Amino acid sequence: MGVIRMRIGKSETNKSKGSRAASLFKAVAPPVALAMLVAACGSASSSSSSSNSNTSTSKALSPYVLHAMVSATGSAASVGAAEEAALKGAQDYVNSTGGIDGHPLQIAIQDNQSNPVTAVSLASNLIASKVPIIMAGTIGSTIAGVDKLATSTGPVIWNLSPVNEGAPHSYVFADSASLPQLILASMEFAREQGWTRIAALTTSDTSGVTGWNSLQSALQQPTLSGIKVVAHETFDPADISVATELAVIKASHPQAVFEWSTGTPTTVFYQDYAQAGMTDIPVITGYGNAEPTILEKFANQLPTNLYFANERFELGYSALTGSAATITKAFYDEMKSHNTSAGADASLAWDPVMIVVAALRHLGVNATATQIRDYIETIQGFQGAAGVYNFSPTNHRGYSQDSVLMTQWIKQTNSLKAFKLNYPPALLQ
Repeated sequence: MGVIRMRIGKSETNKSKGSRAASLFKAVAPPVALAMLVAACGSASSSSSSSNSNTSTSKALSPYVLHAMVSATGSAASVGAAEEAALKGAQDYVNSTGGIDGHPLQIAIQDNQSNPVTAVSLASNLIASKVPIIMAGTIGSTIAGVDKLATSTGPVIWNLSPVNEGAPHSYVFADSASLPQLILASMEFAREQGWTRIAALTTSDTSGVTGWNSLQSALQQPTLSGIKVVAHETFDPADISVATELAVIKASHPQAVFEWSTGTPTTVFYQDYAQAGMTDIPVITGYGNAEPTILEKFANQLPTNLYFANERFELGYSALTGSAATITKAFYDEMKSHNTSAGADASLAWDPVMIVVAALRHLGVNATATQIRDYIETIQGFQGAAGVYNFSPTNHRGYSQDSVLMTQWIKQTNSLKAFKLNYPPALLQ
């Protein structure tokens, strides 16, 4: 395992970018108004000539409206804010590179308030308006019900969360590295550190249950069989204290703690971890918590050694070549422009937009949900900021294990140091 690079602050560059096309359209309209919007803009007109045959002046092409929901408020707001910024940045980048066959991209964002009921309601309204694609964030438990709304004809639903899977042959696609991939990387890192006694603290919601199941599955791998879970405690995401659970974990004398939650529950964990006098025990958690603004806020309460399973963009564009470097640099530049760290939370929204836009540029702005799904299933070797994607009808995530790496938070500079892992061949099969 080698140190690759350190990501300092919000970007590797201060270089400004050129002018962009359309600004973000942020939709917070009621259902009726939203339906009128979709009817007016959702399928984007391809007409470009004036009705007056005697003029050579062309009309501006109508925008293509891509609908998204994120958790701008509620318990997952810290992640949702980064996703929202990434959607804005992705829109600007797409428009600066020609839009979709000349049509400007507009991403209409709604707030699901970190509430599963609200998320389903918003998605239902969009589906009733016959939109072909919905980008659904922010955490697995919030959007699990949205996935169930996809029918045999669509729409394409892209989960902006690593938790939810996209079933083979369905219209649901998954984002970035899966929870099993991230947790497998975390345990490989633990093995490389020589840690054999791990304690686990997970939430009782979908994300936490999936995290715990993935941890158990990872430890079934022969190369990881030497790692034992010496304590496992759970807590409700709405809990305001985990002191009782941490007392049990501390008494088990672990070499490291695996903590699996995102957003507000994790900040509760940080505070109680410090109060329990456990900051000298290393912590491994998910990349949804690797947001520099949050880490800086809780810097004095964080574990001395805090690690995150993460993705290729953490290597930075200077360590990459070709199209991988180009798209990763665009990601960093756009996030800086939108005053947001080019971090894991933002990456959850960036690559899915790029993949969908690639499909629309190939198919045209009037593509149906079925055409979009079928085309994405053929994409191979797609270079995203987070890694390389290879889709198929049975693989709606497309992300490979060897793109997952580890990062460590450095308090002195509030930055992340990236490590590649020495995966045994058996873990890459």
